[in-house]
Amino acid sequence: METEKKKVLIVDDEREIVDFLGRFLQRLGVTAIKAYNGEEALKKFDQEHPDSIFLDIQMPDKDGITILKEIKKIDSSVKIIMITGKDDKDLQAKAKKYGAIDYITKPLDLSELSAKIDNYIL
Repeated sequence: METEKKKVLIVDDEREIVDFLGRFLQRLGVTAIKAYNGEEALKKFDQEHPDSIFLDIQMPDKDGITILKEIKKIDSSVKIIMITGKDDKDLQAKAKKYGAIDYITKPLDLSELSAKIDNYIL
């Protein structure tokens, strides 16, 4: 019996980050669902029910912390890894307080990204 592919929602207002992560995950046999803003992220989350989410903290329409809280209210079991442009300990602590399991900083480091995917997604 074939196991169902893992589904990961990638949310970032930087298209290059979303596309890069999408390709990276697809090479690992993971279904990548892409969203480029907070509203789109909530719609896709509702439609696709992903196992995990890479979620940018700072976006123009809705910030990642707000999205994190909204998603966790809907499904507390989804694994959320925050993406941040700066290594801000306060923001990271806040994200963890609201249910994020980890974070990764931009620019994305491939070995760190691989480790997080191995730990939390595969």
